[in-house]
Amino acid sequence: MAYSITKTRKAQTRKVVTTKGLITFEQFYDIVEENVKADLLDGQIFRDSPAVPRHGETCIWFLSALTLFVQKFDLGKINGGTTTVRLSAYQGPEPDIFFVRKSRLGIIGEKYLEAAPDLCIEVISQSSRKKDRGRKFVLYAEYGVREYWIVDPLRFTIEFYENQDDEWVEILPDAEGRLHSKVLKNFWLLMKWFTSVQPLPPVAQALEEILGKNIVPSIN
Repeated sequence: MAYSITKTRKAQTRKVVTTKGLITFEQFYDIVEENVKADLLDGQIFRDSPAVPRHGETCIWFLSALTLFVQKFDLGKINGGTTTVRLSAYQGPEPDIFFVRKSRLGIIGEKYLEAAPDLCIEVISQSSRKKDRGRKFVLYAEYGVREYWIVDPLRFTIEFYENQDDEWVEILPDAEGRLHSKVLKNFWLLMKWFTSVQPLPPVAQALEEILGKNIVPSIN
């Protein structure tokens, strides 16, 4: 499998914050209503505005495709939506979609995720663009998320990043325009599926193409 990587922004030094006036993770969990999409970043609550239909369709596509792939090979768990990830006392992001490999399923608690997932995916909306490419970009790297995908259905872009020593390295497409995941081996996506105004391909059709000769994937 041929692919390229390129270095990108290094995760910034963790912010030093005081506790005065900040919201703790426990308070955040009590304040934000169930099923309301929000993030706790540096002790502040950020709620998302309603997203456009294409955002929801893109989230559903990823949840469906990844859930089927992960379940087929018993690799772990896919989740997301309003499930919170507790990174620290003042950091509790809610990725749109995340993956936890089988050997780490113990971090999935009854109420929230108790450590960083292996893979986070953010589907950008108008209200989330700044934090998805800003503070969350930094936090996911420094707290140990191994891979980060940023999907922008408004600007028709998709990016894969691999964490190398708290520094995001962008994974570039291969010669056929495929982005290969490093966390989910043998899972890839064609960039043209996401960089066009055309509808996304049916999930079953995409998975059939991804699986090819029914290669059994593995995860590190």
